[in-house]
Amino acid sequence: MPQPGVVPFFWQDRQGDFRGIYADTLRLVVSRIALDLERPVKLEFIPLSQARLLRQFEAGDINVEAGVVPVQPAPGADPSIRLAELSLFTRPYGVVNNVIIYQSELSFPLFILPDLKGRRVATVRGSPVPNGLIREDFSNQWQIAQRVHRGWNDIGLMTEAVALYYQISGRLSYRISLPYASNSVSFRLHRELKPLLDPFNRALANLEAEGKLDQLVCDYLCGTAPSSP
Repeated sequence: MPQPGVVPFFWQDRQGDFRGIYADTLRLVVSRIALDLERPVKLEFIPLSQARLLRQFEAGDINVEAGVVPVQPAPGADPSIRLAELSLFTRPYGVVNNVIIYQSELSFPLFILPDLKGRRVATVRGSPVPNGLIREDFSNQWQIAQRVHRGWNDIGLMTEAVALYYQISGRLSYRISLPYASNSVSFRLHRELKPLLDPFNRALANLEAEGKLDQLVCDYLCGTAPSSP
């Protein structure tokens, strides 16, 4: 799992336990795979920086990465071709929407990106941003949520689930636009785990059919799951 964590997807609490939608989804999947294979399956969370995570995945020290958009890169792109050759992707298990958060008094339709052209927006440093915007970079989405809540920034770009989670758990005041971009996310499996790809997909399909994946997301976004640090 990438460190530092991103709520509500993944984080490590003060007791050292791993929390979040991705962590709990993996726990559900592993329990189903163990039943499918009729043998125990070990799950170990290893928090690493994104750069180290990818290097250790290539080396075979990491077997699974959560929340990955399954796009095969072109030659010379980042991540590397070797990473693409080693990657197997499960069926999608969630969607990550990108949204705009903004102060309530702003009246123009902010979910239409051309309306933001030339305006200064709060963004996470290094994150992709639509063309035409003037970015003001910050370290994380929590900073962006707080700045828009306090009126220090009129507009910020965030992930929808993160915006909703902070709005509820932190009682922050801002409006959330309709998504301006969406990506389905999957688990990335190392090719050494190819025998587990079908059991992984069966577990995800069954959990989705039973409504357990939607319920898990709702637990976090409705404020009934463990809170972040």
